Amino acid sequence: MLSYNGYDSRWRNRILRAYHRGEAGPDFTLVGKVCALCGDPDRKATEWHSEDYSEPFLFEPPATYPMCSSCHGRLHKRFDQPVEHWQLFRLHVLGGGYGREFTKLYSKGERDRLAAGLATGEQIALPTIRPRLSTDDWWLDLSLDPESREAAWARPRPLRPRPDTGAFSRTIGALNLSDQDRRILRAHAAASRRSLGMQAIALAVLGGGTAQTANLIYGKLAKKLCQHLQWIPDRREDGSEIWMSVVAEGWQPSPIEGKRRDYEWVMVPSLAAAVEGGAV
Repeated sequence: MLSYNGYDSRWRNRILRAYHRGEAGPDFTLVGKVCALCGDPDRKATEWHSEDYSEPFLFEPPATYPMCSSCHGRLHKRFDQPVEHWQLFRLHVLGGGYGREFTKLYSKGERDRLAAGLATGEQIALPTIRPRLSTDDWWLDLSLDPESREAAWARPRPLRPRPDTGAFSRTIGALNLSDQDRRILRAHAAASRRSLGMQAIALAVLGGGTAQTANLIYGKLAKKLCQHLQWIPDRREDGSEIWMSVVAEGWQPSPIEGKRRDYEWVMVPSLAAAVEGGAV
């Protein structure tokens, strides 16, 4: 099982185990539900898709959707083909087509030809097959960035719950944070996708220096927040606390042209909302 939306195979398997333990609840069922992407009423009752694998596990939209195997497969394969193939499949579904009908109606050669037309800006119109009954087109906005498979910024929620925005705001107000601490929080919240490496923080806030220096300063700030909030941080394999886990989740971006990229931290949404709301 590959990574998806910033969740590796271990996390994706956790929700499967929870489902088989009955944690979706005694009244939860996927039987009789149409595919949440194409509307096919003949989907297998055992086929479903999750966008969100964080705890506590959610077994309903927008976290989990019943899905037919055809749509499910194409949704996950959208990163492995030119984006025009996914766009063409979307046009088919928007015209009322079921996922299982796509390859029957359009041969590989025809799909390649139509996708090539989309790539050059050609306006492609597929025939309407049947009226679409669903108005929830959540799948139209799915990321096409392959990095979203691994990136922590792609997660709808942190892996486990963090303090809420109000708790962060009150804690920041109660602590005697330095101007430097406040600049770090503001820079992190303002970063693209709230994802920033320590070297970038050193350059943006400290005016230079090393990633190690930024890590030490930010780590001390995170420890103060964590202890005041009385939040239990993540731990390393040796049992030591990862104080940064209260403010952010870490991830390793893939190399570009063989060049290693800095490890990055994605600020959790509740803290970002507190910072953007004026707590800092």
